[in-house]
Amino acid sequence: MAAKGAHITPNIEVKPSLFEVLAADSLNITFYPAIKRVVDFLATAKPAVFGGLVRYYDEFYLVFNGLVQGYYIKQYGGSLAEVFYGLTRQSLRSKSFSRKDRNRSFVVLVLVPYAVRKLEKACARWKEDYENAKHVPAHRKQLFRLLPYLQACYEGAKLIHYVSYLANVTKTHSPSLRVLELGLTYLSEEEESWSFKDVLQGKVRVATMISAALLRWLELSAFFLQFIEWWQTEANIGDLSKLPIPDAPDQDSNTNKYANVCPICLQKHIIPTAVSVSGYVYCYRCIATHLQRESRCPITKYPATINDLIGIYTGDDD
Repeated sequence: MAAKGAHITPNIEVKPSLFEVLAADSLNITFYPAIKRVVDFLATAKPAVFGGLVRYYDEFYLVFNGLVQGYYIKQYGGSLAEVFYGLTRQSLRSKSFSRKDRNRSFVVLVLVPYAVRKLEKACARWKEDYENAKHVPAHRKQLFRLLPYLQACYEGAKLIHYVSYLANVTKTHSPSLRVLELGLTYLSEEEESWSFKDVLQGKVRVATMISAALLRWLELSAFFLQFIEWWQTEANIGDLSKLPIPDAPDQDSNTNKYANVCPICLQKHIIPTAVSVSGYVYCYRCIATHLQRESRCPITKYPATINDLIGIYTGDDD
């Protein structure tokens, strides 16, 4: 009876848990900010050598991610993060992973995230120009206004897929895998179990050792950098909350000159409004109009936008 059961057991398809697939997705997202943190550190230490990596980091990461993901898709049938958690991709129809599936997975894992990041940065830049009263074409205004709704729809679709996967309604946990008609399953155990004795005897290929070392190094580095980033964020929040309120800056020659009057119209303030980057107070209409033209404080010449204005409420306000 047990012998018959042993032959039946390998044929039972075991679906990875939701926590496993979510862990793989979370780890895949970690690589971009983790490696960027390393690049920022190198650029700070040697800006002449590594400064270009910061400026063209998206392109650098595109090449790096393409090489790494391309290798693991070809060798193991899944992304680096999926393979790390012992998962691999397979077609929902044929239960295999064809060359077409590899190419489509490469596009979704490498090219699509690059295009999305470029689009988000462009929309943020167009939105900032629009808020600073600079000319923005109509189609660009529509795009940066529409982008948050598209992102919300995608996040909603992901949530629906999570619930459906957990309830065994669907075999895929993400919209991207559903479009590719792929699912995740456990990686077969036929792999590289080797010892140093095997290495010394020449039984292990160099490529196999490099692959295993690269996988462990990338994953452990990503976790470590993510922890450091969280730790520094928590430390900074704690330190900021304990800092004393600084003394007011020394008065300059313009303080008495523009006391109780707007430095632009030289009249009594109408809706007094301060520029946060300099501290000078103006009429709201005067400073808003000025910033739309020049984007800097009229007195100190510090860069400023409409977002840097702070309304001042006195006892005379209704």
